[in-house]
Amino acid sequence: MGWWQRRFGGLPRAFWGLMSGVGLARLGFFAVPFLTFWLVADRHFTAAQAAVVMTAFGLGWTLSMPLGGWLADRLGRRLVIVSSAFGAAVTYVAIGGAQGLLWTAGLAFATGLTFDLYRPAVQAFLTDVVPGEHRKRALGLLYLVMNVSRMVACVLGGLLASRAFFVLFLVNAAVNVLFGLLALRLPASSGTSARNVGFGAALRDPALIGFTAITAVFYSVHMQSMVSLPIVFSSVGATPLDYGLLLALDPLVVVVVQLLFQQWLLRTPALVVCALGAGMVGIGLALTGLSGSLGQAALTIPLWVAGEVAFLTAAPGVVATIAPEHLRGVYFGVWGGTQGLAAVAAPLVASLLAGSLLIWLGGAVFGVIAGAACLGLRGWLLRRRSDLAVVPVRAAVRS
Repeated sequence: MGWWQRRFGGLPRAFWGLMSGVGLARLGFFAVPFLTFWLVADRHFTAAQAAVVMTAFGLGWTLSMPLGGWLADRLGRRLVIVSSAFGAAVTYVAIGGAQGLLWTAGLAFATGLTFDLYRPAVQAFLTDVVPGEHRKRALGLLYLVMNVSRMVACVLGGLLASRAFFVLFLVNAAVNVLFGLLALRLPASSGTSARNVGFGAALRDPALIGFTAITAVFYSVHMQSMVSLPIVFSSVGATPLDYGLLLALDPLVVVVVQLLFQQWLLRTPALVVCALGAGMVGIGLALTGLSGSLGQAALTIPLWVAGEVAFLTAAPGVVATIAPEHLRGVYFGVWGGTQGLAAVAAPLVASLLAGSLLIWLGGAVFGVIAGAACLGLRGWLLRRRSDLAVVPVRAAVRS
């Protein structure tokens, strides 16, 4: 009971209501993880054409996070979550039936704009409703729930894709509709006046900008797991089910690492954890990308996934500590926009370096550089803002 209480106890009903909706949505989260594989294996796009589509998707994703954060502060958390769920349902169906490069790229942009629009609103909502001493656990459980559901989704997605890829998009749309209906039951928030909500303060905050730049490098390296690895796996004869099982290793390792090493993560300063995670992702992905078989790849995946867990466990806590209360959505949105930015950069890099070892060796180098930058930022914060520099994950908010 002590172990269970430390991880799951003391959280409000609104938290569990939101978790049920997010968990359901991620249980049917098929379309985005399989997007590149679908383009290559089903639509028979070339690597360059797939890169164009994924770049369009990334542009939409880049805009969605800052926009979602601004709307969450301006109009309220619940409205953004509901709108994102219903909007994504429409775009999933549309892109699943798209024909031709132009239409597919345009609908990929719309999908990128809507599918994750809710993320800053969810993070801000949990920060609002969960007492300060429980926030890091609450948002840590958000990360855990998303990955448990994604683990099941990867296997189910592989099975469904073996029959018909379009089913992935239909099921993904259906669960988003259910997510939106569940989100309607969340307590409403009114937002704040337009005069008090903007990006100026966030963009003038050197701590946020520095950490956002580091995160952009981290995600640009990590995003090759969605952009380049599917092409590598396809080239060695992976079936959709093989690919789904390999994808399922990611959230499986996330769950295991998070539960086994939670206490260490809680005791260690957040930026030290981020430094270790960034280096592990760069080096681990290089080992996976250079693997000669699916079996070798499976053995190396846990290394970079463990790094992913470390970074993404600690990083949101740094942002939450930086953010003023009335700008939580904006700060999470600015920082979260790095995922979309990386989704633009990664396909471009992949298309330029297609077939080259540099894509993996360069990722290892930049992962180590991002880790060193985390330690450098920690040193700067020790001199200027000790509350952020020494804060362990236990005192922060994570997602």
